[in-house]
Amino acid sequence: MAIIKPFRGITYNSKLIKAPGSIITPPYDVINSEEQERLYRKHPYNVIRLEYGKTYPEDSDTENRYTRAERTFRQWLVNKILMPEQKRSFYFHEQAFQWHGETRTRFGFMAALKLEPYASGQVLPHELTMAGPKADRYQLLKYTRANFSPIFTIFPDAEQKMESYREIVRALPPAFVITDTLGQNHRLWAVQDRDILAGLTAYLAERPVLIADGHHRYETALHYSQKTNLNRLPGAGYILATLVGSTDPGLLMLPAHRILFNLDHDQRRQLEQTIAENFHFLDRGRPRELDREAFIAEIEQLAPESGTFGYITPTRAGLLLPGRSPEITDLPVTILHKGLLNPAMNSDGSNSQARIEYTHEISQAIETVLDQKADAAFLLGSMPVEKILKRARSGLIMPQKSTYFYPKLPGGLVIYHMRDSGDGAILRDSGDGAILSHNREPE
Repeated sequence: MAIIKPFRGITYNSKLIKAPGSIITPPYDVINSEEQERLYRKHPYNVIRLEYGKTYPEDSDTENRYTRAERTFRQWLVNKILMPEQKRSFYFHEQAFQWHGETRTRFGFMAALKLEPYASGQVLPHELTMAGPKADRYQLLKYTRANFSPIFTIFPDAEQKMESYREIVRALPPAFVITDTLGQNHRLWAVQDRDILAGLTAYLAERPVLIADGHHRYETALHYSQKTNLNRLPGAGYILATLVGSTDPGLLMLPAHRILFNLDHDQRRQLEQTIAENFHFLDRGRPRELDREAFIAEIEQLAPESGTFGYITPTRAGLLLPGRSPEITDLPVTILHKGLLNPAMNSDGSNSQARIEYTHEISQAIETVLDQKADAAFLLGSMPVEKILKRARSGLIMPQKSTYFYPKLPGGLVIYHMRDSGDGAILRDSGDGAILSHNREPE
């Protein structure tokens, strides 16, 4: 099903970078202007300059964040700040993090994943995407022809095959040991063992992969590959992906709670009317007197089977159970959008996204409402990963930002360049930066 290949990754030169934790970065889509500035100041070689560079008022078609990324990337290669791997590898990545006082460890590996249309069933989406981020990522691809951060994918692993590879890889010396700014610990291994490469390639060939995080980047790369002459640039047919088994004990999928802002009187009335028509409301009393722990536990208990989710306003809190309409039978987040947000928020023809924000912290959602900074919040329970996989294999797509896989994967650990075809082809680096093409359009 999924086609993966080892590749010659580009990594930071460990002889020159003495504090590697200072050069990696979160994914571009969680970086605001303040975080961007902080990362710029943290280290002159922080990968933020490639992944998500600054914009300036004087930017033009010939001088902008994308041309600067291309120029900087080339210069770092010439100066050997960045170094291509000598042999094709899979890059195993272990990420240790804290969650509610408990240390958890997620284990996966980076490979070049063949780009396929969703219709093939080999690579599965689970969320809708937006046009804006894809336009930005396309420009970056067009200029640099590189992936500076991996997409995050999950594959069915009922056999727990990855556990056996974890034992083998952990016995090897890591190429990098990094503690990032969030206190998360990363270990990276470049593995060239033929049995491991062949074994994982064959194992993934029997199963699809689900995009957990990175839909925009995947769709952008697919679009780019479809406009590219793959005979001349075969590496454009692949994308950098981290692959994690579905049974990994460190795999943590959180719901993305919805917070509603700036509703006028008619919108609040329409919201309450839609709730009355489509849902049963189980009152849990005044929000400030709410037993949060019990309330959250109730949502978690009821959500997987009944589609229930929490609802809180400045004056009331409770649970919303779907009505008996046959159209309202699905995952809670889909029920929320199909049965409530879409009919209530779009009744006047406006765009509901302008009034919705998302958070994976349920306490933040509740506090925002209690502080009267928001009109309402919808609190969602966790869903089993296997249920999301099953849905995706049936071709069902969830609303935007339905899930939040925690923690995010960092950028900058390994870079994939299209001049590597994914099958070990030699990167054309003559020492003067020839690894980068000066063509702006796909070949």
